[in-house]
Amino acid sequence: MNNNMDKEAIKKMRDEMRKEMFEEIEAKLLTEKKPEDRMFAVHPNEDHIIVSHALFLIMSKPLAAKLTGLKGLYLLRKYEEEMLTAYLTESEDFPVLLNYCNILYDMFPHELVVMSKIDSIASKVRKLQAIAVVAAGYGGDMKDELADDILDDLDFAYNRVCCPVIERMMPKLQKMVETEMMVQKAYL
Repeated sequence: MNNNMDKEAIKKMRDEMRKEMFEEIEAKLLTEKKPEDRMFAVHPNEDHIIVSHALFLIMSKPLAAKLTGLKGLYLLRKYEEEMLTAYLTESEDFPVLLNYCNILYDMFPHELVVMSKIDSIASKVRKLQAIAVVAAGYGGDMKDELADDILDDLDFAYNRVCCPVIERMMPKLQKMVETEMMVQKAYL
């Protein structure tokens, strides 16, 4: 019984620390961006935001192993995994975790701009930038039926969130990423 109380106290303390940290980050973010300019402001509903995070989590997996120095990428993916787990298990923590993911996604471009200046990883960072744009854009623009199919297909495999529908979409998504990278290159 005492061990369970310790775990609960630790979880409560961790949750409070997280809350304070994310409140500070969000306050700073709001000084830089109006709410209507945030990444998911024009998504039609919460389901499309969740899909955007699922797309990013799965699409960025190969690069995450190659870009271990990007702390923002690590945190975003960690929280996305935790948020999608909470979604699947219908945890009461889901809304808070989704908000944390949204905040991290909004902050992520700042790290990518800085890291794109490092020649040894610049091409991978540019690809990651394109993945982030495609995941957010396509997740927000897709038809409701496809978003519902993706959400219905989310599951666990080997204690990780997976989605066979997204996996089957990867060739199409990869072409979208390549197109986005060409657009980015035109602006350089």
